[in-house]
Amino acid sequence: MLENYIASFDKKIREGIMQKINKRRALSWYEMMIRIRQFENIIDDKNRAGHLYGTTHLYNGQEAIATAICDLLVPSDLILSTHRNHGHAIAKGTETYPMFAEIFGKQTGTNGGHGGSMHISDITVGNFGGNGIVGGNYPVALGLGQALKMDHSDNIVVCFSGDGSTNEGTFHESLNLASIWELPIIFVVENNQYAMSSDASVMIAGSISERAKNYNMATFKVDGQDVFAVHETFLQAQDAVKKGPVLIEAVTYRFKGHSRSDIEQYRTPDEFFNWEDPIKKLRETLIADYDISAEEIALIDEKTYQKLASEAEQALSDADTISPVDIWKAVYSE
Repeated sequence: MLENYIASFDKKIREGIMQKINKRRALSWYEMMIRIRQFENIIDDKNRAGHLYGTTHLYNGQEAIATAICDLLVPSDLILSTHRNHGHAIAKGTETYPMFAEIFGKQTGTNGGHGGSMHISDITVGNFGGNGIVGGNYPVALGLGQALKMDHSDNIVVCFSGDGSTNEGTFHESLNLASIWELPIIFVVENNQYAMSSDASVMIAGSISERAKNYNMATFKVDGQDVFAVHETFLQAQDAVKKGPVLIEAVTYRFKGHSRSDIEQYRTPDEFFNWEDPIKKLRETLIADYDISAEEIALIDEKTYQKLASEAEQALSDADTISPVDIWKAVYSE
């Protein structure tokens, strides 16, 4: 029977969820979220200083989603991402040093400097990579999901995407096949309100989560700015995916432009005040409900920044990636 779950947590329900999350875990979420945010800020600074090839798509404002979801995965669970993939990679366990090196086009990068910002992958932790093609990761998720099913594995695939991809044919084709084949895939659509410069409200007919109902899939809609809400929703999704694919629409907001060249004329500065900063929200919760001082939080912020800044500087000094002529060696055998 088709089920449609909508996660709408009032204060009392949220307090009940928080009681199940101990101080150590809540603090680990903060450490991960601030790590993602500061990684992106450093990348943004280096990009503007001319140290990168191409552009970047930053995850600022959406950190609670990747953090809460990947915290509930094991290394043998698989993820797929998009052009906005840094946060997912970090949350799944990819080390930040080789990520810096990859984005800077260095041989020490996760992919030898060949993939760059949009194509970071790390199979050792189940990160099957970002994808520069909007909607390009959906069919890949089908293959991974089918492989897990044929291996009689208990692992799952989490396919992260954005709201803009839900208008692509691959979205509908892949959800249809995933449901027919009863694949162990959780599709996570991060609705950050804009597909490049186009407001989602004038680009998407109806509701993203409602669309999945037409493919006989369990669906969830959750506040993507609340790490506790995302955590609880994903727990339910993990149970539901035992019967077939699931879709989660995480309602969020990106604090940066689509890419470095985005001058953001399509939105006003006042918009930002309508959206909670997930890191600020968690910081306030840690101080108010977990007996963590503002000084402890500030120390975490500073230590995290110093470590990442040091990694970035070191990665910049690494040897550049091999010449274009040698790229063939990464594609074809001798």
